[in-house]
Amino acid sequence: MEFSDAPAGSVLTANTPESAFERKAAQWFLIKDRVDTQTTLLNKLRDDMSADLRAIGVQDEKGSYIIELPQPLRLGEKQYKGMKLERYTTQQTNEDEAEAIARDLDTEATKQGQDAVIYDRLFPMVRQFDALEAYVLYQEGRLTEEDLDRIFPETEAFRFKRVAA
Repeated sequence: MEFSDAPAGSVLTANTPESAFERKAAQWFLIKDRVDTQTTLLNKLRDDMSADLRAIGVQDEKGSYIIELPQPLRLGEKQYKGMKLERYTTQQTNEDEAEAIARDLDTEATKQGQDAVIYDRLFPMVRQFDALEAYVLYQEGRLTEEDLDRIFPETEAFRFKRVAA
């Protein structure tokens, strides 16, 4: 986009594509700054209130902490009667434990004359592409630059960023 020769002071009232963009940029910078500030404040409140909920809240049967407000708070059409620090669980995978169990069970099976198959079933051999090996093969002359371009195609993406002065 080419910028006009209009004086810088008239950019807020000029009716050009670049002045429209500059107005949008000014709004975006202002709103972004406010959102960042509000997010920081919101996160601090969340952390403080989480500590309060743990300290003085009532723990329910699921392990969540709840504080009921003396009076419900109305915000627009919605009404809120309290805050909750909700407990939830997720299951992780402990591959080291799985490997130890499988090896122990296979060792025991072997001692009893049975097939040791648990480890192989839990940890099957899987073909996996080795990107570094592609470059080694290129250096050895077994792959061409065109081959590498096909193997590692370039993709394009854009990121919305502020440019500091």
